[in-house]
Amino acid sequence: MRRSAGRLFLRRGWGLILSFGLFLCVILGLGVLRFHAARKAYYLDSLNLSIQQLSNEETALKQEISALAAPIKIYSYCKERLGMQKVADAETLAIHLRGVQVAQKKDVPPEKEEGWHMRLAWLWGK
Repeated sequence: MRRSAGRLFLRRGWGLILSFGLFLCVILGLGVLRFHAARKAYYLDSLNLSIQQLSNEETALKQEISALAAPIKIYSYCKERLGMQKVADAETLAIHLRGVQVAQKKDVPPEKEEGWHMRLAWLWGK
C-alpha cells in the first residue's frame, strides 16, 4: 500500500505542478493580451487626437479661403493694390478683317441636320 500511496502522491504532485504551470501560462497570456490592447488603445487615442487637430486646422483654412474669396475682398484688393477703378461706361470695338476667312456654320435647316435619316447616313456614305 505504501508503494501505491507513494505513486499516488507523485501523480498528484506532478498534476499539481502541471496545473499550476498551466495556470501561470494562462495568467501570463492574459497579461500580454491586456498589455497589447492597452498599446492599441493608446495608438487609437493618438490617432483620434491628430484627426481632431487636422479637422480643426481644415476648418480654419476653409474659413480663411472663404474670407479671401469674398467679392468685397477681391474688389477692395483690386481697388487698393492694383489701382483699378469702377468704369461707368464700357465701350466695345468692332474689328473688321479683310482677306481673312472666318469659319461659319452651314446654313442648313435643322430638319436636315437631325432626324432618323441622319442617323442612318453612314449607310449611304454621307
